Amino acid sequence: MALHPGDPVADLAAALSEASPLKLWSVIVSCLGDCAQAGEAEVSGRVLSAMVERIGLQPQAMRVALHRLKRDGWVDSRREGRVGFHRLTESGQVQSRAVAGRIYGPAVAGGPCRLVGFPPDAPDALSLLPEALSAVPISRSFALVCGPEDEVPDDWLVALPEARGWPAWVRDVLDEAACEAAFTALSNALPSHSLLPQNQLDRFALRVLVLHGWRRLVLRSNPAAEAALGSDRAEARCRAQVARLLDTLGPVHSDQALS
Repeated sequence: MALHPGDPVADLAAALSEASPLKLWSVIVSCLGDCAQAGEAEVSGRVLSAMVERIGLQPQAMRVALHRLKRDGWVDSRREGRVGFHRLTESGQVQSRAVAGRIYGPAVAGGPCRLVGFPPDAPDALSLLPEALSAVPISRSFALVCGPEDEVPDDWLVALPEARGWPAWVRDVLDEAACEAAFTALSNALPSHSLLPQNQLDRFALRVLVLHGWRRLVLRSNPAAEAALGSDRAEARCRAQVARLLDTLGPVHSDQALS
């Protein structure tokens, strides 16, 4: 990763791109979702373009990205003179609110998790689990399931893990499902509070980057694996770090970003 001394925006953008290329349409969803969370309904195309350019993506690609988001039912746009304004659709807002707790809320508490075994005639058993349960498979016939025990189907084998803890191979499965290595990498890439910029556009761009890196990772991580690992895990530490950064940066209003 090429470092840019004194430029936390460029450094974080480079670190996130190294982990996985930044997709412009996804960055826009992160931005608009965060603005909606803060009560700001829409963002002007001028501000979006400036933010996109500041994080190192091509503003010229916005037309294609917005077209895709409109086609997929995520974004509505309107024009006021020569200026376009963009917002999440009602459907996009519903989907954004559905994961807001996962993104902005507290960490998943540890346990209780149960080891379950599926009947031999139920190879796709996990797809039938109710929403109240989360699960991480550890073999073809077994999984760790977190949530109310009475929600587990009656014909499944249910057992509590032994007090001696997880074997190394199970811990490896849990670490991978909980994205522990990726959360550690994100923690290492996040800027320190002493390097936070004062320029409004930089603060807006940095907030979007912090949130986007966190959002795309936490929505990939398995809550059951997180619960099984307990509170001393990389995800919980990274969540606290992200929350402090977002709180310090504040909900930077897009109409101030170009001031």
